[in-house]
Amino acid sequence: MADLEIEVADSLAYAKFLSDNPPGDPYSLLPLLEAYRSAFSCDYQLLFVTRSGIPVASIALFVGKRFLHKTTKLMPIRIYDGVHFRALGESRAQKQEYDRLLALQALEGYLEKNFSFHQIVFQPGFSDIRSFQWAGAEVVPQFTYIIDLADFSENNYSKSLKEVLRSAEHSGLSASTCSIDELVTLQRISYERHSRRPPVSSDTLNTLLSALHSAGLLDIRCVRNRSGDLVAAMSWLKTGSSSFFYAAGTDAEAEKGASHLLYHEILMSEKKKGNSFVDFCGANTPTINLFKSAFGPRLQVYFKIWRANKRATRLVALFRRV
Repeated sequence: MADLEIEVADSLAYAKFLSDNPPGDPYSLLPLLEAYRSAFSCDYQLLFVTRSGIPVASIALFVGKRFLHKTTKLMPIRIYDGVHFRALGESRAQKQEYDRLLALQALEGYLEKNFSFHQIVFQPGFSDIRSFQWAGAEVVPQFTYIIDLADFSENNYSKSLKEVLRSAEHSGLSASTCSIDELVTLQRISYERHSRRPPVSSDTLNTLLSALHSAGLLDIRCVRNRSGDLVAAMSWLKTGSSSFFYAAGTDAEAEKGASHLLYHEILMSEKKKGNSFVDFCGANTPTINLFKSAFGPRLQVYFKIWRANKRATRLVALFRRV
């Protein structure tokens, strides 16, 4: 481990590393980081884990302050943070696993030294977070659903979902397109209908979605009723051959099947494009789980970790837990 170091990366070197080692998700790509900085006025830090000056892993952290102490931040609707590793080609799985563990130990040491509080959400499939557990971090399991499009068909759907889709089509609901403004308005209406507060303001969400769309990272699809009124809309992030559901909204509950039809249309469209998988980005509440499970996805665990590194922040964390 002694030969691993953490270095601050410049944007050009960071972009080249991700180009040479394409990440499986878009959440640490520079255009997305810039979109978030523009929308939330929050700085980010680019890091490399290096061996003999050669990057073996990259990290992008948003930073802020809490009680005047420097912390890492989890940004709204940026589902994963994570670490991206250099592709090791034909290296044995055991060696790759060990190298990743050492890199994460180096990262944990850097975070402990430079932040009074740090938190990271790792991508699904990334389960070896022992170095953070060994250091005393809190580990919170999270869950999402993933559709592997190579094996996807309507045969995976539950019987009740098939019936809902047939009813939705017979009632005149159909897939369509909409603007970012329409999606943002629909999301606000959706939250208001459930007496909940949106994760970000409409203006901030509009700024964020517009920047992501301009960067070519965002797609939008919607469902309209027989009169042409917008009743459901979804945006999703894309990278390579994968897609990640993002901001969404639905109108009146009377439009039964609108969200079901929207998910169905997106899945069929992504499969037709030859993409590999769609991440539903969440399965942590009973109602959401019930809805999404009807599409026949596989359940995937991922992990959120956090650690208070200073006495004051540890006391605050303990107080909150009690």
